[in-house]
Amino acid sequence: MKRILLLALALGTIQSVVAQDDLLDFLGEEEESINYTSATFKDSRVINVQSNETAAKGVLRFVISHRFGRLSDGAYELFGLDNATIRLGLDYGITDRIQVGIARSSFEKTYEGNLKVKLLRQSSGGKEVPVSLTWYSGMYINGLRWEDPERENYFTSRLSYAHQLIVTRKFSKSFSLAFVPSYLHDNLVRTAEMNNDQLALGLGGRVKLTNRLSLNAEYHYRVIKRVEQDDPYNNSFSIGVDIETGGHVFQLHVTNSRGMFETAYIGETAGRWVDGDIYFGFNISRVFTVGKR
Repeated sequence: MKRILLLALALGTIQSVVAQDDLLDFLGEEEESINYTSATFKDSRVINVQSNETAAKGVLRFVISHRFGRLSDGAYELFGLDNATIRLGLDYGITDRIQVGIARSSFEKTYEGNLKVKLLRQSSGGKEVPVSLTWYSGMYINGLRWEDPERENYFTSRLSYAHQLIVTRKFSKSFSLAFVPSYLHDNLVRTAEMNNDQLALGLGGRVKLTNRLSLNAEYHYRVIKRVEQDDPYNNSFSIGVDIETGGHVFQLHVTNSRGMFETAYIGETAGRWVDGDIYFGFNISRVFTVGKR
């Protein structure tokens, strides 16, 4: 009941902020002199982490994310190309500032539902706002078979959650930065020594090289870890490039994270760069206008 009340309060606050800003726009408060910042990032993700970008109203974005095996697996596994993890996602813009999405990942056979809301938009001119604020929440369902099917297992034990406040600023036409505090919660953990709750601070950046090419990087520092002693997990670090090809955005990257959703790449990154646990991967997104603008 407490979680339901907190969720209702959060959604009410989000709706109030969005409605207030939209009302000011509707009333024309210095609307002609307000310059809203656009294209802070090329796509909805920097690499793994969410950016402030959302699908426009009536637009459906189809995202294919692919992550090969470790480069350290060597020639026998063709340096990871013989093994792959995939995530298929659909994001839909209810309005220009509210997006909902669903996805399925082969990593832990995870199903996902998410919500993304633009709370505040960076602007200049008639209304000076130095940063954009975006809220992201995801719920994840682990689809793996129960390790012990004979015991009493609960569906709620499969659930985990992620909540993020995405703070972004476009400093110039060529440079954008994102600061992303993340809170993660797992309903069930393996041992009593593990934390159900995790906290991480993420930093992502984009440097525009040409009109169609940019260099991206991101890092996540875990403040509260799942395991405090003898931690088997590592902080996630990724670097890559974005290539825009008209209707597609093609992202190529290398990372030490195999999972491609929040509780996986932040909380369950087992790879270490110094050990060659590097995964090559890509994201491809394609947008379709399916509703009225």
